[in-house]
Amino acid sequence: MTYQTKHINGVQTVFAPLADANSTTIQILVKAGSIYEARETNGLSHFLEHMFFKGGKKYTTPKAVAEAIDSFGGEFNAFTGSEYAGYYVKCAPEYSHQAMDVLGDMLVHSQFPKEEMEREKWVVIQEIAMYEDNPQRQVWTKQNERYYGDNSFGRPILGPASNVQSFTQENLFQHKENLYTKDNLVVIVAGALPNAADLESQISELFGALPENKQWSTPVVPDFKPSVHQAHFVKETQQNHLVIAAPWFSKHEEERYAARILGKILGGGMSSRLFQRIREQQGLCYYVGSTHSDSRNDGNFLIYAGMDKVKRDQGLSSIYKEIEEIAAGNVTEDEFNKALWNIRGSTKMWIETSDQLADFVGYQWLFKKEIVSLDDILKEYEKVSLDHVNALWSKLAKESLWAYWLQ
Repeated sequence: MTYQTKHINGVQTVFAPLADANSTTIQILVKAGSIYEARETNGLSHFLEHMFFKGGKKYTTPKAVAEAIDSFGGEFNAFTGSEYAGYYVKCAPEYSHQAMDVLGDMLVHSQFPKEEMEREKWVVIQEIAMYEDNPQRQVWTKQNERYYGDNSFGRPILGPASNVQSFTQENLFQHKENLYTKDNLVVIVAGALPNAADLESQISELFGALPENKQWSTPVVPDFKPSVHQAHFVKETQQNHLVIAAPWFSKHEEERYAARILGKILGGGMSSRLFQRIREQQGLCYYVGSTHSDSRNDGNFLIYAGMDKVKRDQGLSSIYKEIEEIAAGNVTEDEFNKALWNIRGSTKMWIETSDQLADFVGYQWLFKKEIVSLDDILKEYEKVSLDHVNALWSKLAKESLWAYWLQ
């Protein structure tokens, strides 16, 4: 994998070509997620994402923005997470300049019209309601609030509807001014790269007006875990949706590779222990699994399932039994090798398209200012031994687990 990084008029930029690509993805990633919010502004980062689509100086209305992308068949979207937000257009290579023009105008010269704000508030409130109606999504939100506590790491990304209703135009401009700065974002051009020199000139012109430096520092994960290890939320669902979490490794810790292998063995696929023993042998659930989730701030080992209400206690007991067996350090050589082969195969499919490549290089450059190739990642997995995986057992002891379910 080859790539080139440049500072163009102070803007961090990554050019990542992909051989034989039929598309170009223009993506802007910004360290401007929900962890940068206070209680009263919780949800502002996500609302700001919505409002960027309402127009700038050149494309002045939501319709003008949409028509500009639709006119050349581009894929156009955005997202907001806890750590960062992203905006992208995927298009045929010959339209990459038009795509860059739309993204630059809406992000740099956003107007946030008050009439559009009031309309969009109700759109976002309906989005909040949609996710609250989805118990499989809601259990993760509730568990996160309980697990991290009342702080920016525990609050929901979309925020409460009452916050959304209270946001002002001034809130949006201030949030943008504080975080949408040259030192806090990266522009990625991935896939087919036509006229790279012209794109550089365009980036310089479009993004040169951004402030130089962000005004807010990155918050630190609070040292908090609930004193009670099991809790639930009543929502009158047809199933009980369960999440069990344990504090594990961040993206800065080498043990995360062994943790991902263990996640595969316990519940990372149809041949995993949880799937075979909880679903196939006992028929207690439709979905069940486990994974290791890491960020630059922290990491968690997560087990999840949706179970019949009547059989919830049996299912929970069976899941804890499987965790206890893993915690005894009894992973076999055969299980270890199969999990490693699975990771090898899936990792090689990460960057088959221009948008996947943009995600892959963009996140790394935004947070680490370096890009590790897929081959280098696979080499890290090759360093992991069965002993490394079995040595993680103590981190799955019952006193290190926090369970939460909707019922």
